[in-house]
Amino acid sequence: NESRNMVVFSCDGCGDVLKKAQVDVHANRCYSCASVSCADCLVSFYGDDYRTHTQCKTEAERYEKSVYRPTKKQQKKRNPQEAWMDLIERSSQHASSPSMKNRLQTLATLGNVPRKEKQFRNFCGNSLNLRQGGGNVVTEIWTFLSELRNQERAEEEKRKAEEDETRKKQKEVEEAAKERHKKEKDSTTESDSNKKKNDDVDQNKSSVSPEKLSAKKVRKTMKKVLKKNTHQKSKSMKLKLLRREVQALLGLGDCDNSNKKLLKKMLENEISSYKKVKIDGKVVSILS
Repeated sequence: NESRNMVVFSCDGCGDVLKKAQVDVHANRCYSCASVSCADCLVSFYGDDYRTHTQCKTEAERYEKSVYRPTKKQQKKRNPQEAWMDLIERSSQHASSPSMKNRLQTLATLGNVPRKEKQFRNFCGNSLNLRQGGGNVVTEIWTFLSELRNQERAEEEKRKAEEDETRKKQKEVEEAAKERHKKEKDSTTESDSNKKKNDDVDQNKSSVSPEKLSAKKVRKTMKKVLKKNTHQKSKSMKLKLLRREVQALLGLGDCDNSNKKLLKKMLENEISSYKKVKIDGKVVSILS
């Protein structure tokens, strides 16, 4: 609790430096003391407002105001004794009577007020001069502070529960967004993959290598098809059928129209130059 005792104020009237416990005494004898300022954060306090000053605002907090975000070190939880003293200093604002308010304000200036009831009673009996017949008053003070502490704890737990629920919902929304984004990405990737496959198939269908349509290969394949048909009685076959079988043997079943025309022309040239066959219109006859 050393940091609490080190807090000092300066009189805005005469400039005297005062400890927290000296402010009231100084205000009673200094006619120009309308307010006091904290020596650390330079905030001015009027009347009894200085009693509630337990933590100084940093320079960043004073100037940044609503956009200020404390560091992790500044967010560090205060120890139980500091929280208890803060409660006592705030409690005077909720006092139900002037006498209760004065006693609470006096307690706030003393520091190191015990948190346990037995020690608290002894401390108040000595510090507030309530040993003789003051037991009920001490009980009233303890009950008042205990109820205020329980109320603030309940409010703090409720606030934390609401924050946890808000964080949980926000996390669920973020995870749902990530999952949706992942599905969209996977769908796009699958679509691109299917498109590429289709493009490859189309390319395979429409693209025929020059080697497959070479005159030598066409001639060889044509002879093979004609040789197979020499055992037929008619010893002839339609030009269209010949072209289809040659096309199938060359693996050009799905080629485009331009390649089909090219194959037809090459096949007619080979037939006309091949002495063992003759072409009569749309029929190819095999010579004996």
